[in-house]
This record gives sequence, structure tokens and C-alpha cells, in this order.
Amino acid sequence: GYEDVSLDLIAESAEITKASIYYYFPTKADVFVAAVENLLKIIHRESKTILNGPGSFCERLLTLTEIRLNLADTRFDFDRVIGEAEPHLTPDHVLRVRKAMQNLSELLADAVRDAAQSGEIKPCDPLFVAHAYLAVLNAAYARSATGERLFSDARATAQAIVGLMMSGLTAAPAR
Repeated sequence: GYEDVSLDLIAESAEITKASIYYYFPTKADVFVAAVENLLKIIHRESKTILNGPGSFCERLLTLTEIRLNLADTRFDFDRVIGEAEPHLTPDHVLRVRKAMQNLSELLADAVRDAAQSGEIKPCDPLFVAHAYLAVLNAAYARSATGERLFSDARATAQAIVGLMMSGLTAAPAR
């Protein structure tokens, strides 16, 4: 967490001096924000590659979901970490982090919008669908009382999430 990580620890881990950190970053909060922004840029870039890649929207979303779930053990809980850090951040820091997080939602919303415009999915509110997807994805990280993942099969869980997103909970019409 934010509180437990000191600039000394960061310098030691990066094998640089603390003075080197201060040369580029005036405060620990600046280091934190730069690190979060960089991580979110990497996630955005990789997600964009998948979402703009070949295959149907459903196939691309399934690929993205499975990759995210396979990284569950290294999952960075943005809401928790940012919530813990927020009292130490300036309003500008908070805005920068939230904007970087928003960029991910907008990327997914763009993919949803494109799929709706091409007729792959029915018309919808793309930003709502993006946030709904992220909420369902977050639920897939749930753990039991003993700490074990409730949904440990990434492929099956990804298929369940994308299936839910693509068809909802409506029963198929009788034929």
C-alpha cells in the first residue's frame, strides 16, 4: 500500500539513490501518480491492441477477459490503492489518476460503440456497458472466506463473463 512504501524502498528496489528520485519527482505522491499512470498506459496500449485486433467483438472481448483473469494473482486493486493514497494526493494528482482510469473505460466503450454500429451487438449505452463489464470482471476476482479464488478457471470464467455481456440474462425465445 501507499503508506508502507517509502522512497527509500523505491530507491533500493530500483537500485538508484533517493536523490535520483527527487531529481525527477518532488514528492512521494508524484512518484505514485507517475507509476499508476504508467501502468494504466501499458494496460491501455495492450487492451487497445486486443480490442482493435482481428476477430469478432465477442472473440476480442473474450481474449481480453481471459488475459485479465490470468493475471488475477498480480491484479492491482486500483480502487483500494488509490483510496488509501488519496489523502496524500493533491486534487491534481487525483484528477490525473482518475483520468488515466477513465481512458480504459472509454477505450472499451469505443469498442462497444463500434460493435453496435456494425450490428454485432444491439444498440446500447457504450459507456454503461463498459462499466458494467468492468464491474462483472471485478466480481470474477472474488475469494472465499479462506482466501481461495472462487472462479479459478480463467477460460471458463471469461466465457461466462462474455456470455453474460453478450446475451444478458434473458431466456432464449421459444421456437
